[in-house]
Amino acid sequence: MATIEETRPEQMQVDELQPASTDEALWRDDPRLARVPAVHAETLIAAGSRAVIVAPHPDDEVLGCAGLLMHLAQLGHPILLVAVSDGEKSHHQDSVLSPGLLSHLRPAETTQALSLLGISDITIIRAQLPDSDVAGHRTKLQDLLGAYLLPGDTLFASWQFDGHPDHEAVGQACREAARALGCRLIEMPIWMWHWRTPDDAGIPWQRARKLELDEPMQERKKAALACYRSQLEPDQSTGNAAILPPEVLAHFHRPFEVFFV
Repeated sequence: MATIEETRPEQMQVDELQPASTDEALWRDDPRLARVPAVHAETLIAAGSRAVIVAPHPDDEVLGCAGLLMHLAQLGHPILLVAVSDGEKSHHQDSVLSPGLLSHLRPAETTQALSLLGISDITIIRAQLPDSDVAGHRTKLQDLLGAYLLPGDTLFASWQFDGHPDHEAVGQACREAARALGCRLIEMPIWMWHWRTPDDAGIPWQRARKLELDEPMQERKKAALACYRSQLEPDQSTGNAAILPPEVLAHFHRPFEVFFV
């Protein structure tokens, strides 16, 4: 069996997003994504296990795994959300949405989104590491994970080759923490859908699994995503486009979520 080497493409620039997202139609029509096996939430996490979601920025927990969160809540799993940063540097320095304002606004958007998803029994730890420099504070993140993780936890984190420096730093820190503490690690591709194309040789299709969302779950996820107005609306003060324009959001309006197991 051929081995797929997971990498970030050489040409990928991680300090800024490319002008246009990979068209969702390319993903939708690709046979590799179509062939990804479907799994139940019970397959991803053992009965009685705690789910620990590690989100680089507010909104990643909904983009990557809103459906999973709803399944976990239905199954009665305890959930710990580690909010790594407050996402305070999402906007240009000249924006009226200053880091100080965003550091309060974006976590509040997550609180509203989780409420719409029906996720009430959840513990949230705000690490408040600096947005855009998680890599420079990876040791602090690993120490925090070491303080909160328990053997037997199932850890859900951004993919270590997701194409965003904070996402990759989180993925790498979680991989090391899971190995040290005996936790299962499951990775969530998020910006991968934007940066990459289906024929990218670095995508680990052999590890991919689909978690299906029924129609009510899909609608609740869309409603939860709509809570992140700071990311969805153009910045009137600078004229800059939305951080999450419709062509990016399209990747997260699918009837399933993808995880690397």
